[in-house]
Amino acid sequence: MKVKDRLHYAYSTSFITDTGENVVDVVFLCEHDSGEAFPKSPNEVAQVLWLSAEDIFNHPKSPIYLKESIKRAESLIRTYSL
Repeated sequence: MKVKDRLHYAYSTSFITDTGENVVDVVFLCEHDSGEAFPKSPNEVAQVLWLSAEDIFNHPKSPIYLKESIKRAESLIRTYSL
């Protein structure tokens, strides 16, 4: 998968999930250019899904940290004119 040249750092954080997993969350804003998404490290990421923010917010299994990441990233979209 390729993204357009404009890649913007949004923020990063680390936390421990409800199941005790350590997570480092680094969020970038970018636009899809071409190709299909795939896990770069299959031993760390089992699957990549394309979902709308609305789909994620409405999905009963979406973790709160994912929803918070999307809200923070969406607040920056106007800043970067995406």
